[in-house]
Amino acid sequence: MKTQMTERFPGISCAWMNAEGKITTEYYGTADRESHIPVDENTMFPACSISKFITALCVMKLREQKRIDTDKPVNDYLKGWKLLKTDGSGSSASIRSLLCHTGGILDGEDAFYGLRRNDPEVTLTDILEGKTAYNNRPVREEKPQGTAFEYSDAGYCVLQLMLQEVTGKEYADLVREIIFEPLGLKNTFFASPANVEAFEKTGRMAAGYDDQNRLIPGKYPRVPDLAASGLWSTPTDLALIAKEFITALQGRSGFLGKEDAEEMAAPVEGFPWTGLGLFVEGDNTLASRGWGENGQCILKMKYDTEDISVVMTNRNPGMDQASSGVECLADNRCCLN
Repeated sequence: MKTQMTERFPGISCAWMNAEGKITTEYYGTADRESHIPVDENTMFPACSISKFITALCVMKLREQKRIDTDKPVNDYLKGWKLLKTDGSGSSASIRSLLCHTGGILDGEDAFYGLRRNDPEVTLTDILEGKTAYNNRPVREEKPQGTAFEYSDAGYCVLQLMLQEVTGKEYADLVREIIFEPLGLKNTFFASPANVEAFEKTGRMAAGYDDQNRLIPGKYPRVPDLAASGLWSTPTDLALIAKEFITALQGRSGFLGKEDAEEMAAPVEGFPWTGLGLFVEGDNTLASRGWGENGQCILKMKYDTEDISVVMTNRNPGMDQASSGVECLADNRCCLN
């Protein structure tokens, strides 16, 4: 299995943390095959949809500060662009429903994929209005909120716009200020053009490879939907965020309150597999998974034993985490021993 995994992924980076906070790490392969750069503890990988966990944390921090109410319609906090129903009337979809993918928003066909660094700029409003191939479906409440689970990057684009308008700050700057800097994270950022330019110069960003194992043109796709999938990080940094979250669940965190952490971890009524920005699994496990055209990853937290595992890679394997071996590696390291 080790040979199969290391042949499947150019680079693999792993971190496991126990209840005492002791971290074990393992690294395999290359961060940049063409430049022969090996993966090490400072290699930053695309976290893809693990971004949604961070976005949910950001939302709950603003809730804690009483700047938003997650049970109110997201439209209450949007100034220019508004979320509409398909008949053109205003949506009443709550912030909470968008966080757990029950707000009735559907992504466009083959959306949120394939944007290259030299392509024309796609703005957040372009995405929301469905004006480009990046998301060719206008973002609307197409099903009554709470009636269906529809995993939606577009819903998190609405949350990104809301966060920016409530705070008056660009999303990447906001999350750095209220999450990454307080937690002392040095290898974690959201991929705004300025951030990509700055971190690319360090040589620590993992080049991305597609499902045919070919280098992504430009190495790193452009990701305008930051709140949904624009996070870059290391397994160690993600484990530190997860550790703080578990500490918050226990009521011992100065970063996030117990009530807010419990809101995120609680199964949603009618959809018990999802929380807010997280998925709820058996054995007291919370999980966040990421899978994009330039990488696949997984974050798991056991809130009874406080064990945390993170695996990050720099290739789209063309199959889900259970099939690719990424989940096996996170669960018990069986694939590389």
